[in-house]
Amino acid sequence: MGIEPTFVAWEATVLPLNYTRIGADSIHARRGAATARLDGGGVFVRFDLRDLELFVAVAEAGSIARAAERSHTVASAVSKRISDLEENFGTALLVRGAKGVELTAAGHALLARARVLLHHATQLDAEMRRHASGAHGYVRVFANISAIVEFLPRALATFAEAHPDIHVHLEEHVSSDTAAAVADGTADFGIVSELPVIDGLTTLPFRTDELVLILKHDDPLASHASIDFNEVAQRPFVGLHASSSLHRLLTQAATEAGTSINWRIQVTSFDAACAMVAAGLGVSIMPRAATTAYIRSLALAVVPLTNPWARRQLFLCSRTGAELPSSARLLFEHLRTQA
Repeated sequence: MGIEPTFVAWEATVLPLNYTRIGADSIHARRGAATARLDGGGVFVRFDLRDLELFVAVAEAGSIARAAERSHTVASAVSKRISDLEENFGTALLVRGAKGVELTAAGHALLARARVLLHHATQLDAEMRRHASGAHGYVRVFANISAIVEFLPRALATFAEAHPDIHVHLEEHVSSDTAAAVADGTADFGIVSELPVIDGLTTLPFRTDELVLILKHDDPLASHASIDFNEVAQRPFVGLHASSSLHRLLTQAATEAGTSINWRIQVTSFDAACAMVAAGLGVSIMPRAATTAYIRSLALAVVPLTNPWARRQLFLCSRTGAELPSSARLLFEHLRTQA
């Protein structure tokens, strides 16, 4: 049975309006069925996934009318759903005005939680459908972008050949979020570039990640055999987004050197960063293996860094004392033996 070996959800907790809807046809999320007991103490949930879906739509559209149009629902029905949510929670979620709606503090809190719940519901529905179709396993892996770009494609390809009935769901997250997801069970295991500070996690060395300076081929520094970060710290920099592990590492290195980085452009991927460097917008520091495909095509130069932090150890991360599901254990051992 063929599978999709790597499903990468780059925006894991932000669901656009056109994401796959978990509605009445798929998991019978009817309003009457939504009043469900969660535990033995008589706690009830008095809303359903459709309520949350419409609330997220309204929050993102800034208007009940626009949300209704995008959700193919009449505006009065959307408004009623939101009013019912407010009544059930006992607090206002929206401030309604002539030009649209704004979220209250409670509305912002609900929006964050609702996105996560809807995301998990989508994952649950997809996982159950894979079981129904005969797939034998499902593994949830979180990793940082360096691991995803540099080391996982080939490893997952060989794993898929050996285990074609196991589906691997791969999400990109910064190391701290990956560690948290492993700790709370959202991910079966993860790959991090720094030792987690969360208790209850076990790490094993995975791969070594070399950071290098990327610059235009005609840059005066391009001919250097190696270079110290301090020599380029004052140059305009192209980097990844501020929440990335690499951004944090470089910011810390600059602070320890008594300086700060001039972030001229920040992007979300290594290929975009290389393109910006090629356009002359600055230099960049990235994992060597992640840039190989772009060096020749964009006429870029690579210079090794002499700083000790430029060689990062990546780790496999799992919950201490918790036995991995059989499919996850197979993938974990596959990656461990290739380290």
